[in-house]
Amino acid sequence: MITQLAGNGRLLLTVNEDGQWNGLFYPYPGQFQHLRQARLGLFDERAGTFSWLGQSSGWRGELFPYGAAYSPASSWNGHGVSITLRDHVHPNHDLLIRTMKVRADPARPLRIFAYHSLQIAESMYQDTAYVDPERHSLVHFKRGYFFEFFSDPPFSHAVCGEHTLKGLQGTYIDAEDGRLEGRAVAHGAADSVMQWDIPADGAEGTTIRLFVSVGQSLAAVHQTRQYVVKGGPARFERESEQFWETWARRRLPQAPVELMGKVADVYRASVLVMRHAAGTNGSIIASPDTRSLAAWGDTYNFCWWRDGGYVSKAMDEAGLYENAQRFLKFAQKCQDPDGSFYHRHFPDGAIGSTWHPPPFLQIDQTATVVSAVWHHFKRGADPEILLELWPMVKGAANFLTHFRDPETGLPAASYDLWEERRGIHTYSTAAVGHALERAARIAEEIGKDSSVWRDAGREIREAALEHLWDTERQRFLRSLGPRDERVDSSILLALKLGLVPWSDPRARDVVDAVEARLWSQRFGGIARYEGDTYYGSENPWIICTLWLAEARLRLGDRDRCRKLIEWAAEHATPTQMLPEQVDALTGEPKSATPLTWSHSTFVDVIHKYQEPEERRALLDE
Repeated sequence: MITQLAGNGRLLLTVNEDGQWNGLFYPYPGQFQHLRQARLGLFDERAGTFSWLGQSSGWRGELFPYGAAYSPASSWNGHGVSITLRDHVHPNHDLLIRTMKVRADPARPLRIFAYHSLQIAESMYQDTAYVDPERHSLVHFKRGYFFEFFSDPPFSHAVCGEHTLKGLQGTYIDAEDGRLEGRAVAHGAADSVMQWDIPADGAEGTTIRLFVSVGQSLAAVHQTRQYVVKGGPARFERESEQFWETWARRRLPQAPVELMGKVADVYRASVLVMRHAAGTNGSIIASPDTRSLAAWGDTYNFCWWRDGGYVSKAMDEAGLYENAQRFLKFAQKCQDPDGSFYHRHFPDGAIGSTWHPPPFLQIDQTATVVSAVWHHFKRGADPEILLELWPMVKGAANFLTHFRDPETGLPAASYDLWEERRGIHTYSTAAVGHALERAARIAEEIGKDSSVWRDAGREIREAALEHLWDTERQRFLRSLGPRDERVDSSILLALKLGLVPWSDPRARDVVDAVEARLWSQRFGGIARYEGDTYYGSENPWIICTLWLAEARLRLGDRDRCRKLIEWAAEHATPTQMLPEQVDALTGEPKSATPLTWSHSTFVDVIHKYQEPEERRALLDE
């Protein structure tokens, strides 16, 4: 599981529960994942013993949560040795920095080993690894992706080898007797090990800084290495640490005193997760988690327009205006010629894998992007962005206007926001009506005719109340075509988008029904919908529970909102990562972790909780 992460919009590092690197993405978060395996080991020369760092190897580890540190950090004790690890990604250079502080009591000579097996461009074949004796570095490369490893102090030895094929486990085996005997170059399924011979005591200890320069040419990675050597290795570590600490602290609002302390820590982590999930090109990935790859052959490393739209709104709330605007410009580049948006895209903008048949459509995604444009304008009040994004808004709004069911006037059938069922869904209907009304406002702001979109939005809302309200059960249907009467938490999101006013008695009826029918009795939180079997039986989801929190706030129950916010914070991991869902039987994090949408929803609800009621109305969705 990912416990910590660091990035700069191009290079993204993820760290696991053993403090080891388990993901290295470049040139965008989510694309490509170049790391197959990383290990850190220790050989005690006096005792003649070797161990790999980790919870199961006689080491006791503590991972520092965001708040104690603003980039991955952990402390490890075992075998009479303590090792502190800190990882940084430089904000300007595509440079990964791992600082290792090693102490030993009693003082004695030690050997530290770092093993790396890359899968460059997500393939472990046709790689090359070689030791560069002139630069005292070690380079892995393939197909225009280069990774140069070097250190301060320089490593004592380095070797290359192979893994997996030819009956080989990996060159890490070469380190386990405390001596490296491999080659200076390897290709195919290539890997490498570096060794540092160090003195270590219990006071000052020894510091090793390991750098990885990443780029798309050998000249580029060599140049970054030269910057570090000439500028001083400690300087680049200091710049990275100071930048991200200042960045995080400036984005923490004053938490209301009635909220538990962990809420502020999870908020800060959430802003960092949103920032690190965003590429410099504007893409926003759903999650950097890749564990599902082994089981399903696919991941959450894609940009969904629904997730991205809601994340961009939270970015606006948290002051990440530039990141939000980049997302909207990225969306404009990826928009289909007919005005709609495809299911999901790779971070570079290429269309992603899908399980939908043509036309690969979830109509609410197109709607969410339009709504995000209006939200961004409301927070920034710069009409020039509306002019720049007008072609996208116009195309999307025209598509939404005409993508209608001729019988009911509702949006035509497409897949739901859970990506499971085709039909005419209440949430999707609310999203389309909301988007058309926002598109009309955008048109008015820049002097364009808005009447067609405004009329279409009104017609869709009227049709929703006529066809989707179940008078017998006093709640909205989940969907039509086929009729689905199950309670679904997405109706809360439909209320957030103004399907009916919060003052309407139907709003309270819906919220009460959702909480009563979907509340998880053992660990709390609400499920997506009745009968959900994804990763378990009706597991509570972070986003759904936070939708309920906002709904209770809108209905005047501030105390219930607070408790639900704190429930979400309590179900973050020890390092403040929010999962997609929580196991209904164990209370443990389940599925993708961290989920960017979980973090952005947490940020959004915190801002709603802090704002006076009249300001919430003024800045409403």
